[in-house]
Amino acid sequence: MRVFTIAARVWTALALFINAFVHFQLAGPFDALVGTLVSQGMLFRIQGVVNLLAAILILVVHRWWAGLVAAAIAAGGLALLVVSVYVPLDLSALGFPVIYEPVWYQDKVTAVAAQAIAVVGGLLVAALSRRTSRR
Repeated sequence: MRVFTIAARVWTALALFINAFVHFQLAGPFDALVGTLVSQGMLFRIQGVVNLLAAILILVVHRWWAGLVAAAIAAGGLALLVVSVYVPLDLSALGFPVIYEPVWYQDKVTAVAAQAIAVVGGLLVAALSRRTSRR
């Protein structure tokens, strides 16, 4: 089981790194979409940093909850991305820009795939680590 746990940690971290890369790459063009507090580009940068931290966490902290943290971060990003394709998210009252982009393109598909893989991997790490710690 240990080999599977290590493999799941690595692929989850890799997926989070890929998602971070995509968000950092797209941040510049999205700086034009501004709210009173932050731009959408800044939100992309924040998402990228959070993904990097989650990737490091899952590689360094060998506890079941690290998998859950990584899965929760990826699931939140995945949900926001998918919803923003179909529904305009008007968060202007909170100082954020309106988040709505009703198109699918390669970087967005890559981010969705990476986040979905990270969700599954994080949950698998949590389950396998929890099972190992009970022995």
